[in-house]
Amino acid sequence: MTTTNPGGGPIPGRPETYLTAPNDHHRRGVSSEIVLVPINDRKRGRTLFAKVEQASFDSLPDRVRNASWVVVKDGTATDDMQVSVRAMVAGSLVTIPRLIMDAKPGEYVRNLNGNRLDLRTTNLRLKTGGTGKNSKRHDLGLVRQAPAQ
Repeated sequence: MTTTNPGGGPIPGRPETYLTAPNDHHRRGVSSEIVLVPINDRKRGRTLFAKVEQASFDSLPDRVRNASWVVVKDGTATDDMQVSVRAMVAGSLVTIPRLIMDAKPGEYVRNLNGNRLDLRTTNLRLKTGGTGKNSKRHDLGLVRQAPAQ
C-alpha cells in the first residue's frame, strides 16, 4: 500500500519523503545537512517542521524515525510554541530532544534559542537538577527495552 500526500509534500512517519536543507549552524563535527521532519498539529490545523541534523536523525532508532512525531503543549503554556516534540513508541510518548541528547534520569534538555522545533545539537544542552516527569526517566532506555511491534 502506498501512502500519498494530496499536497505532494513530506508525509509524517515516512522518512523517505522528508526534505533536507543546508545546516546554517557551522561547528566542527556537525552535519552539513538537516532533516525537516513534518509534524501534523491537528488541533491547530497546521503542519510544523522540526529541524534535526542528518547524523542525529540517522542515529535515532528506526521505530522513532518511522513514527509520526507530534507536538504536545507544555503544561499550562499560553504560547502555541511552548511545546515538546514527541513520538509514540510502544505505548509511551518519548521526547525527541531527550533521545537526541541521550538524557539520563535527572537531566533535562534546554533549547538555547527558545525554538522547541530546532532540535539541532548546536541548539540543545543537557542540564541537571530538573524536576518533572520527563527528567526522571531515560527515554532512549524505554525505546531500547520496548518490544518491537
